Amino acid sequence: MTLPLQREDSDGYPMATLSPNGAKGRFGVSYVRSIVSQAGVGFTETSPDEDVLAVDGSVDFAIASARIQVKCSSRFSISGSSATWHSELHWRERWSACALPVYFVLVIMDFDDRAEWIRHDDRGTRQTAAAFWVRVNQLGEDQKIHVPKTQRLTAESLNLWAKEVEECF
Repeated sequence: MTLPLQREDSDGYPMATLSPNGAKGRFGVSYVRSIVSQAGVGFTETSPDEDVLAVDGSVDFAIASARIQVKCSSRFSISGSSATWHSELHWRERWSACALPVYFVLVIMDFDDRAEWIRHDDRGTRQTAAAFWVRVNQLGEDQKIHVPKTQRLTAESLNLWAKEVEECF
């Protein structure tokens, strides 16, 4: 027996197949992809069943790749000085084993409502989010990841990441 496709989800979106958290996770990775593409750098996403290194993808520089873990949340405000995310032991173990940089990227949306994530108007389509980052493969024992909002993810951030990757050689 096959189940009919759901015509609308609880928010009125047609044929939604992702859970609210799944949709948020996909938005976070897509947001990061947009910043990386703006910088003209490649991005390779980790297949969902192959994320054994606790990373969602790699930013592909000419010399080597940096790994990134992306989390997306509306629990925080884009404004403010920092955000804190709980890390799991197996994440920290895998990150610390990496000789190349591993970055934790926190995508923050001021809205929980999916209709507010992306705005369409006459001037274009705008994502209503911001991402912030911190290097985590040298995190140590601390279970909390402190993400300073002075480290906003922009195309220019990738210049620093590329330099940190190059310094590994």
